[in-house]
Amino acid sequence: MATLTERIEADYKTALKAGERRRVDTLRLIKAAMQRAAIEKRKPALDDQEVLQVIAQQAKQCRETIESAKQGRRDDVLAPATEELALLNGYLPQPLPPEALKRLIEEAIAAVGPAQGPVMKYVMGKAAGAAEGKMVSGLVAERLKPKT
Repeated sequence: MATLTERIEADYKTALKAGERRRVDTLRLIKAAMQRAAIEKRKPALDDQEVLQVIAQQAKQCRETIESAKQGRRDDVLAPATEELALLNGYLPQPLPPEALKRLIEEAIAAVGPAQGPVMKYVMGKAAGAAEGKMVSGLVAERLKPKT
């Protein structure tokens, strides 16, 4: 099976030949972000896990752009950002449902104890890009909150 980097490169070439401008632009952004990350880590290439982190970061920026565009009623920015997010989500793993996250949090608490930091690290490591940090943080805080 091809690596994620190879898949992105193949998709880029296909989009370029097909003249899909928006797709080409988005894939160029991904490739540039991957290259920056590789340079920062002083590595010739990123592994799939690191590529997923880069794409997840790009998707987060895109969601923030969409939110800002909605608040500012910027339809000219909203449509392209929505398309870009859909493309980015195609490379990310399916998000874990809340029930699966709660089970993973319980497993983490049993393994590392009831402390927010270690539980977050454990869950985010196991979720491998399939869970958004904000959602995990909220669920962990809710679970660790003292019951009154």
